[in-house]
Amino acid sequence: MKQLPLSADTVGTVARGHPWVYHDGVRGKAPVGDAVELMDGRGKRVAWGLFDEGVIAVRVLGRDPVPLHELLKQRLAAAWARRTRLLGGETDTYRVCNGEGDGLGGLVVDRYGDVLVVRLYSKVWERQLDSIVGMLVGITGCKTVFRRYGVGRVDDRQGGETLRGPEPAEVFVVHEHGMKLLVRVREGQKTGLFLDQREHRKLIRGWASGRTVVNLFSYNGGFSLAAALGGAKHVTSVDVAAPALEDAREAFRLNGLDPAAHRFEAADAFTWTGGPSDLVIVDPPSLTHTQKADSAAKNAYKTLHRHVGGYATDLVATSSCTARLAWERWEEAVREGLGGGWASLHRSGEAIDHPVLVAHPEGRYLKFALLGKVAR
Repeated sequence: MKQLPLSADTVGTVARGHPWVYHDGVRGKAPVGDAVELMDGRGKRVAWGLFDEGVIAVRVLGRDPVPLHELLKQRLAAAWARRTRLLGGETDTYRVCNGEGDGLGGLVVDRYGDVLVVRLYSKVWERQLDSIVGMLVGITGCKTVFRRYGVGRVDDRQGGETLRGPEPAEVFVVHEHGMKLLVRVREGQKTGLFLDQREHRKLIRGWASGRTVVNLFSYNGGFSLAAALGGAKHVTSVDVAAPALEDAREAFRLNGLDPAAHRFEAADAFTWTGGPSDLVIVDPPSLTHTQKADSAAKNAYKTLHRHVGGYATDLVATSSCTARLAWERWEEAVREGLGGGWASLHRSGEAIDHPVLVAHPEGRYLKFALLGKVAR
């Protein structure tokens, strides 16, 4: 195993458990995917990991080296055991491996019923992929493992391919807290669904009874369906993608709801204007991926919530997946946009199947808040 010296200001960060070593924090190189030891200035090992390329030079795996095959098997099994203990029988769709949060930085695995979807955010796992697939099938009992492409620095292509088992259907049904959802693992957002919002959809279901609801950036209607099943009087789903709205309509039918009793509108949520609504759900895509665009993202959230404040009469459930925008700046944008007279009722982040290392605050990205209007 090649030994690579760390820069003096990187040693402490790695020793405290951070899973990344940036390219300027280590001297020397190795082939992508090779295991390397990371040494301090006295030649003492600090950690070990797999050498990567790009901004992140090493994906740290631990302090003391162990055979990579054993490490993969142990950590994937531990991740699976944790999910099966934490999630109930009415849910068969969730994240199985959340990269750094499960000790395997750059490796994401999502479950959709009997289908596992793998997405690589680092090339270090390419050489291990066949072993990973075999382990996943053995540990989970799922029949199909599908690889989803779309990460530019890793695979630089769209679509995906089946790595093991029967080909997944173009669209199929999964279950989330007893709710039936349609998923498209070949072309849907992320790996098919926004799994990180599962518990927030459950929360909305509990708050929707008797209310008129607007779901902005609705995608295939997860929040909309939760609100309708929770007893909402009427739900309006707004998204620029008409095909996603068709899936939302079908999901309503699958759950015994009449889509004709609700509204599905293909429109830009930033400019859409409806009548007064008791509950407005705001779940936009990430508005920036770079630190330089931080101010622009904050202004976009502010503008969006100023618009929403014009027709939200009681509750606003708002979210951000923009990792580069800190909690404080996002909340400031929401507050400035909505104006005075709103109280924070609930704040939360990633769900339990999206663990984040304490030593890796960069892994925290999801922000969710439920606000209620206060009489003035």
